[in-house]
Amino acid sequence: MPEYTISTQSGRDWPDMPAGDLSSYLLPKSLQCKIVDDSEGLVFRAGKATVSVYWELAGTWYIDIEGSESSGSADLIAAEIAQQLGVATGEQAVQYKVTD
Repeated sequence: MPEYTISTQSGRDWPDMPAGDLSSYLLPKSLQCKIVDDSEGLVFRAGKATVSVYWELAGTWYIDIEGSESSGSADLIAAEIAQQLGVATGEQAVQYKVTD
């Protein structure tokens, strides 16, 4: 199960994002996704994968992807979430793969 963290390239904390509507900022636009939960964090399904995105530690978003077709497809989902987070906040996002 691939896991990722997303931080700002500058090392600064992320700007505040309103809870309860994270899908409008984080849901990959290139995939057909079904939202499971969009309250404290974001949980959605993309194909066979279940993706959880939530605030982990100060300055860090955490992504957990279960059931992805491959490590490469999980990497692409995480990369798109990081890119969209950067666009939504005006920060340069950097993703790190934690486990595979």
